[in-house]
Amino acid sequence: MKRGKCFSLVAVAMAVCLLFSGCMDSKELTEIIPVVGVGIDDAGDNLTKLTLQLGHVGNSSEKDKAKSEALIYEKTGKNLFNIFRDCARESSHKLFIGHNQCLIFGKETASKGIKDQLDLFLRDHEGRIDVSILVSDSTANEILTTKSEMSPMSALDITQLLKNQQATSESIDVDLLEFFSKLEGKTTCPVASLIKVDKQSSPPRLELSGLAVFKDDKMVGELDKDKSRGYLWTMNKVESGTVDVETESGRASLEICSSSSSLNPSVQEDGTISVPITVKTELRVRELVGFENQDAAAIEKELQAAAIERIKGRVLSCFQATQAYQADIYGIGTLISQTQPNKWKDLQENWDDLYSQITPEINAEVTIKGGGKILRS
Repeated sequence: MKRGKCFSLVAVAMAVCLLFSGCMDSKELTEIIPVVGVGIDDAGDNLTKLTLQLGHVGNSSEKDKAKSEALIYEKTGKNLFNIFRDCARESSHKLFIGHNQCLIFGKETASKGIKDQLDLFLRDHEGRIDVSILVSDSTANEILTTKSEMSPMSALDITQLLKNQQATSESIDVDLLEFFSKLEGKTTCPVASLIKVDKQSSPPRLELSGLAVFKDDKMVGELDKDKSRGYLWTMNKVESGTVDVETESGRASLEICSSSSSLNPSVQEDGTISVPITVKTELRVRELVGFENQDAAAIEKELQAAAIERIKGRVLSCFQATQAYQADIYGIGTLISQTQPNKWKDLQENWDDLYSQITPEINAEVTIKGGGKILRS
């Protein structure tokens, strides 16, 4: 009896699973059109231009056509929410933003402030909080209307570019939740990937070109690829890539095998703000040119010293650039407020000025994989 009862329960469970699997509404997929990329640009006269890159629905012949053409919807208006509503009214399909891959702001829009636009996407119940935030060096429309050899949908290309950046560690994928959280935290300034169209290539292609620095919700500056690497070194976000060095004896390309870093700011008794930054990395020689008549130990020592200076230089140049913007992108103020809340009370009102006066203590430890001692700076 027990065995028969157990079998019956299993049969009922399987039936329930089959009953509720798949789409509940067979019309749904034919009634919606997915938004895969969103671009927001300043159109002048207090107007905003919205660019939507859309997926494709329809029969087989229409889908084949979509392989060579991206579907773009453009609309201009005074209010972003109303623009979306106008798009919905004019479309024969319901616009579904749940598959959106990226939210791109034109440079001019980013410099004027983007908090209101971000708030709209955070409140949308269909929207994703892990959508990537980027800033175009020109307009968002240009990015979304650029075709590539890899895919007619630039939004999908951008997703792959952001994944590939892990191999170079020269940019970072920042999503909506992380960006907005830093805005709300008041002290830590957000960053977002910069993207541009490389018009020198044929056909033109999209390229990540560093980081946009924000203060509050306004873009206040840029970090090129070298400075962006300095930021990633500091924030323990370097996963791979190369360190190119040049000495009097020759030049070398060193592959990053592993890396770790720490940032431990504190306020001393005399009120001095101490910001020690330590980077530890293991490198492997991938290309070596020159260094004639030198033994392996001498070459290794020279490469280690050059790599240390290279890493320290990138970390320092990034830090100094953010000081010029008075933008604490590292969250140093936040860390101090967490570890020394009483001292932070005396600093927070003048934090921008105090941050710009910090002299970071940068230490680098480099090991060439396969031998040699660690050189400490």
